[in-house]
Amino acid sequence: MPTVSSSLPRASTVGRSILPVVFVAFLTGCHTYGSSEAIKSLPSDLKAANISDIEIKALPDGVSPEFREKLNTALVTETKKCATGGHALKLSVSIGRLTTANAAQTILIGDSADIKGSAQLIEPADGKVVGDYDINKSIGGGGVFAAIGMAGGEAKLANAFAAELCQQAFGR
Repeated sequence: MPTVSSSLPRASTVGRSILPVVFVAFLTGCHTYGSSEAIKSLPSDLKAANISDIEIKALPDGVSPEFREKLNTALVTETKKCATGGHALKLSVSIGRLTTANAAQTILIGDSADIKGSAQLIEPADGKVVGDYDINKSIGGGGVFAAIGMAGGEAKLANAFAAELCQQAFGR
């Protein structure tokens, strides 16, 4: 009987060669990105300031009842690290958008969670805005690791917002 030879690999060989690729894609991770900007930069003589009071003026509909406290905690924690000077300023924050990632969508095709808002640094004596910042941070990715990394989305977004404020206003 004649032997028939084919140049095509057997199905089991093809399956075994793409399985690692599919597995790695399934496990990929997440990353943080954003497009924040200073509307009015803090004057250099006020870079040595501290935050004496935090006011959260606005939050979007649909956030959890605990989000205000998560954001306040993140702002207090981060500003104690970056705003360590002797001059007291008031911080006023408004959050316009907060979206959290869908875990199933993150695993299958990728998703992102984002927070967008504004932060003003105010001179308490006269109410003058001395620093004004638009803060926009996102945490995105795909796969199982990204879904795990984006769990607890509101708290992670609150921390990302606070850290970005420190970077924009105080350079740290």
